[in-house]
This record gives sequence, C-alpha cells and structure tokens, in this order.
Amino acid sequence: MSKLITILCLLTAIGLGFAPPNVQSWLRAAIRDGFLPGVTLVAATQQSVARQLQQRFVGDDEQQLAEQIATLKSELDSLKKSLRREQLARRETREQKFLALQRHDEERRPLDPPPLIVPQVVEANVLGDELAASWRRGKLLDRGKSNGVVEASLVLEASAKLLDQGEDSGLAADLPVFAGSCIVGKLQHVGHWSSTWVPLTDKRFAGRARLARVTKEGLIFGSDGVLIGNGKDACRLTKIRATEPVSEGDEVFALETPGGFETPLFYGTVTRAELVDGATHWDLEVRPAIDPQSARSVRIVRPMVNPKRLAN
Repeated sequence: MSKLITILCLLTAIGLGFAPPNVQSWLRAAIRDGFLPGVTLVAATQQSVARQLQQRFVGDDEQQLAEQIATLKSELDSLKKSLRREQLARRETREQKFLALQRHDEERRPLDPPPLIVPQVVEANVLGDELAASWRRGKLLDRGKSNGVVEASLVLEASAKLLDQGEDSGLAADLPVFAGSCIVGKLQHVGHWSSTWVPLTDKRFAGRARLARVTKEGLIFGSDGVLIGNGKDACRLTKIRATEPVSEGDEVFALETPGGFETPLFYGTVTRAELVDGATHWDLEVRPAIDPQSARSVRIVRPMVNPKRLAN
C-alpha cells in the first residue's frame, strides 16, 4: 500500500511537471492553502512548547538565584555582626591591658612630693574715692569699733588707693597687685579688712625687672634692672648697662614672682631706648601693659603652705 501511494505521488509530480503553468500555479496554491492550517498549528504548538520549557527551566533558575542571593546577604550580615563583636572584645581587652600597665607603672613610680609653697590668688576690688573717704573717716567701722577691732591707722591715714581685702585674707605688704598676668602695682600698707596699694607708675613704686627680646624662636631674657614709676603714666627701667642690646618693643617682666607662681608677670613694653655718648647705662622708658589708674578689679598672689604637704 505504501509503495502504491509512493508511485502515485511520483506520477502526480511528473504530471505536474508537464502541466501548463497556469495549472501548476493553481495546484500549488491549492496545496499551500490545504496545508496552511496544519503549518500554522505546528508553529503555534512549537512556540507554546518553547515558552513552557523556558518558564519551567529559566524560571526555576531565577528563583534559585534569588534564594541564593538572599542566603548570601543573611550570611554577610551575620559575618558583619560577628566581626563587630570581635572588634569590641579586642578593644575592651586593650583597654584592660592599658589600665593594668598604668596601675603597674603608678605602683612602681618614684614618689613625687607636691611643692611646699603654692600660690593663692586673692580677688580684690578697688574702692572708689567716695567710698574710700567714708571708710577712712570711720563711717563704715562702727561694728568693728564696738567689738574692739579697728582698721590699721596706716591704711586710714594714707592717701593711696584702697583695696577691699586685708589681713583677714592673708595679705601682706609688698605683694604684687596684678590684672590678668600683668603687674599694675604692689601692696603698701595692709590693715585688717583693707589695704593700700601703689600703682607701678607712682614714684614710690620700685620693683626688680628683666628685659626680654622678642625673636622668631621666642623670648630671650636679658639683663636685670629696677623699674621705677615716673609719677605720670609710665616707668623708667634703670641699671641696664650700655653693653646690653636694647631696642624699642622689647618686653619687661618681673624678676621675682610669688612663691609657687611659675608664670612670669608682665610689666610692659620699652617705648623709648636712648644711649647718650659716653653713658654707661641705658635711658629706658617702659609703658605699662595695663593702665593701673583704670583698674577696678585686681588680684594679689600670696604664697601659702601647700595643704597636701600639711595633710601628709
């Protein structure tokens, strides 16, 4: 049967070869139209199968990939947390070792006893002229007189400026009076509650001082001298030899400071430096860093025995 069908197909093909062109075209169109639904169905079937296969295999791969990514993220978060815990533990261990070493060093450190004398700063206010006059006339001392305590006569009789601190605050004569780190004068007479002080521009003021040159490397201290008030608004620095290099702008500091006070106290700046021919010493004028006449609140540094030494 199959051979017969094959022979018929061959004969039909041979016959179509000898048929007229219009007949061949008609037959081809008929055959194509007959097979078109089947061909369309086969193509659609192939596309549907391909889509199903793609969704089945590729979809599974995408889902697996997403699951793998989620798993990796979770593991990464866990590693980060673990690393953070280890870092904190190492830091705590280092701090403990450091504290242990510090305690060990402190236990073996040689004794470093505190200094015997330390400075104590006493705040004081400058009494105005009217208030100072009332104080000196005894108008404010009735309570003291009734208790048998009166102010020192030297304080009441003097004409110098008055401060509202005295022996009850541990003050003593000749202690420097300063504002900030600048000396503006020194105590003259000290009473029980008040004191007089002399501004550094006063002719009665005299204090040991030393020069300091300002360089790129810092201050270079020079010769020592004596600072004396000129009775106006400046001072004279005396006893500086002519061999000492001096120029305007050099600074002047106190040679001595109260016990335990490490910071050098500042007087002012050289505003005039003259050296006459044949002179053995400089003629120097010093302008105070702070005008003592304008001071309203000052400080006095007094030396005292260190409480830590007394406790020991």
